[in-house]
Amino acid sequence: MAWILIASAIFLLGVYKTRQGRHLPAQLRNISIGCVALLALAWNLRAHLRNGNLDHFIDLSFHFFGASLLVAMFGFWSAITLLFMVALSGIFVFSGDLVEATRHYLLVSVMPASFALLVIKAVDKFLPKHLFILILGNGYLAAFLSTFATGIVIYLVQQIFGIQSFGTSDPLGWFLGLLILSFMEGSLSGMLLAIMLVYRPHWVNTYREQEYMNA
Repeated sequence: MAWILIASAIFLLGVYKTRQGRHLPAQLRNISIGCVALLALAWNLRAHLRNGNLDHFIDLSFHFFGASLLVAMFGFWSAITLLFMVALSGIFVFSGDLVEATRHYLLVSVMPASFALLVIKAVDKFLPKHLFILILGNGYLAAFLSTFATGIVIYLVQQIFGIQSFGTSDPLGWFLGLLILSFMEGSLSGMLLAIMLVYRPHWVNTYREQEYMNA
């Protein structure tokens, strides 16, 4: 029940924030539904890794999460609201388990989105305004680091509180599996962000043409 209450509170806060002037630009509203549908599908297209150490990584395996990419595209609070819809349509509709859907929302949506926001803000503040830096930082680095940091937090929580359902007690197996997941997430996010910046730059909320094209 706690998972449901916390997830609902965060979602409602996201809705409130988007209604307080942090809403999506008009050109992004039209593609948000498509992004939710595609990401919900991606959450259910899994290629299982043949490694017993990874079998209980939040019941996830080798697939695309997309939280960091949505933050780069839509901004943090809009991404948070969209990811709630992804969790409902991608987990609850297929499994009928609301607790599992909200657990996915908190652990592989809200947490990595929060880490991704920190990385994106750091890239914007400390690195030069260059298109390559934008793709590398907001695409690859934000996705890689947010996924890796989320995995580390989950592992530490497991060890501190003895929550064995979260994962394995083998730190090496967890670390290697997490590296694979993080590398895949970063590569896909960076590639997709690069494609959008070339063909549909107005889809990327963190891209400001006057800054990056005049740098």
